[in-house]
Amino acid sequence: MYENYNMYNQYYGFNDYNYRNSEPVNLYGDEIITLNQAIDMIKKSVENEREDELFYNEIINQAPTEKEKEIIRSIRDDERKHNQILRTLYYNFTGQMIRNDTSVVNMENKLSYKQQLEKALFGELDALVRYRRIMSKMPSGNSYTLLMSIMTDEIKHANKYNFLINEAK
Repeated sequence: MYENYNMYNQYYGFNDYNYRNSEPVNLYGDEIITLNQAIDMIKKSVENEREDELFYNEIINQAPTEKEKEIIRSIRDDERKHNQILRTLYYNFTGQMIRNDTSVVNMENKLSYKQQLEKALFGELDALVRYRRIMSKMPSGNSYTLLMSIMTDEIKHANKYNFLINEAK
């Protein structure tokens, strides 16, 4: 009758403690992180957003129509905004500024336009997971709201990339 009790508690979802041998059990994989891990992820995300911006510039150059170029420009511009939001969050948590990266990234591009769109789509989906994890540790309403705005942008970007992939020849 009670053999599955430790696996699932109908009121609280999955338990994260094994009562039989008193050991913590991580049923959530890497979803549960510390605030310090979230801050490190914010710093890494600043770098990722910069790389995305440069990558999207390359895709804009390959886009066949002005409509497609404009869609990708809007995504690139959002990435710039995300970069600033993440820098602000990092400063708010650490009191330290993240230096601007002025290095030139060598974008050896051997992918077709459609392959680049697909790469961008999966990059946006990966970013969603990263931001969801970071958001779980945001202590204030403002930081939570800012991360939610980034996440909703990433969802919009993924949808736009799906549209562009569908349109690509």
